Amino acid sequence: MNLNAAAGLSGMLKSGHKHLSGPDATIVRNVEAARDLSRIVSTSLGPNGMNKLVVNHLEKIIVTSDCAAIVRELEIEHPAAKMLSMASDAQDKECGDGTNLTVSFAGELLGQTEDLLRMGLHAREI
Repeated sequence: MNLNAAAGLSGMLKSGHKHLSGPDATIVRNVEAARDLSRIVSTSLGPNGMNKLVVNHLEKIIVTSDCAAIVRELEIEHPAAKMLSMASDAQDKECGDGTNLTVSFAGELLGQTEDLLRMGLHAREI
């Protein structure tokens, strides 16, 4: 494998990679993780929502459109996405419904937050 030492870090990574550093990069990664979870469950929202086929770690197949069941069966490791999972569980325990709205709404709010961060607004101001 030939590495271009003059290219630095970008010479070692694949083309199309994103390298972020600093506190803003951490915030952007957290927002992306939460938005990814939101994208997974948002297509099952509403009367025309699609079912999801989830295969858990025991290789049990679950077909559902219930956000609480989808999030419960996913193995979420990222802290920000885990917080959305915990919010979904709390909503399910408190009301018994609205878990999909909770996760989808939080993902959209965080998406708007990312746009504000890219415009130069500080996280404290948001």
